[in-house]
Amino acid sequence: MTLPKAYEPEQGYKYQILVKYPQSREWEHCDYAKNKEERKYLIGEYNLAYRGTGATFKTIMLPQKYWINSNAN
Repeated sequence: MTLPKAYEPEQGYKYQILVKYPQSREWEHCDYAKNKEERKYLIGEYNLAYRGTGATFKTIMLPQKYWINSNAN
């Protein structure tokens, strides 16, 4: 099984959060995170929100060209 690919990556984010439901075989886009702290917080919140559904969450690191917003100083 190959790793999931980034789905329409956004500028300024380092991580993409993906979700997989028990009835699905594919990972779907869920959210983005700018850093490890935000990623950890969001995963915790999604685990609470989706408790009992069997959803699993995974993060992938986006390519470095997306990490820094080109419009920021």
